[in-house]
Amino acid sequence: MQSQQPPEGNDRQPPAFQVAIRLEWADDETLPVVYANQVQVAHGGPEFFITFGLLRPPTNPNDLPDVIHIRPQARIAIARDVMPSIIQTLNDNLQRYQELMRQRTAGDGPLAEG
Repeated sequence: MQSQQPPEGNDRQPPAFQVAIRLEWADDETLPVVYANQVQVAHGGPEFFITFGLLRPPTNPNDLPDVIHIRPQARIAIARDVMPSIIQTLNDNLQRYQELMRQRTAGDGPLAEG
């Protein structure tokens, strides 16, 4: 294997100082909420592409098609450097959700409304 060197001219140095700035999500009531029950992940170049889709199962089991098409709902391009943070955040949230469900099943957790 060959050792990987940064491409010529790409020897960026870290900044000499760092500034902590709090990030805050703006509330946007106009942002549509889109339901998806399918997901496809692909990668190319420096990005990952996550496509969320909707699959509507056939309503008549006696008339099954050869192919069921998934309707894409949204496609998001994510920089590869950000992907590990997204995966960690998803895992953390899934663990919190699972713990909450265990508590509810055991009868000692808070009850959710709705």
